[in-house]
Amino acid sequence: MMKNWVSLSAVGRFLMTVGLLLAFFVPDASAKDMSRRFGVGVDSPISQYADDGHGVSIVYSINKYFSMQLIFGVATYHADVENPNDSSKTVEANITDWNVSIRGLIPIVMSADVNLEGVVGFTASGRASDGFKASKEEYQKYNDGYNFSIDLGLRPEWFVTEHFSLHTQVGIGINIITRDGTKMNPGLSDSTGTAFTNTKAKGVQVDFFKNVDVLGMAGFTFWF
Repeated sequence: MMKNWVSLSAVGRFLMTVGLLLAFFVPDASAKDMSRRFGVGVDSPISQYADDGHGVSIVYSINKYFSMQLIFGVATYHADVENPNDSSKTVEANITDWNVSIRGLIPIVMSADVNLEGVVGFTASGRASDGFKASKEEYQKYNDGYNFSIDLGLRPEWFVTEHFSLHTQVGIGINIITRDGTKMNPGLSDSTGTAFTNTKAKGVQVDFFKNVDVLGMAGFTFWF
């Protein structure tokens, strides 16, 4: 009899735990439902190796449990770069920095005014320099290149009004660095301790929550 009581007690504790978890994760009747709503604002990817990655954010909430987000930013500028063989001469370079992110936003906890969302995303960023090609390392930062990164994080979103929300985010950024990556100046050193800088680098950088700034990588969305 005692063994059966212990078994029933364990089952009861298990069912109670499952019930508490369901009560925590399943939204209540007043939970914010953004189904089929469209939003525009400012956001950034969690992984930010080469650039800050900020850009215009476009969000579409497919249903209560999943939204798609597109973030893109472009910066263009004109540069007169000195000829490495003759400093009195310059080479004209038209440079465009760009970043594009596609992310899925998955509400984990929902309430009337605040949702906690899981973030899974992919970012491509790079530089197009209109055919400019430098051979010296000090000028290679102007060359074409690209990098890729993956976002895994959490994103609390506060719905200030029916049409405006603020959010922060934190998480893990996985940066896939290509040999032709832009702005790669890792400041490496060899076995003798001699430091050097090289724009030719490839590998992976994993950022565990170190990407958060004072405002928590804050952004906003205006909802239609």
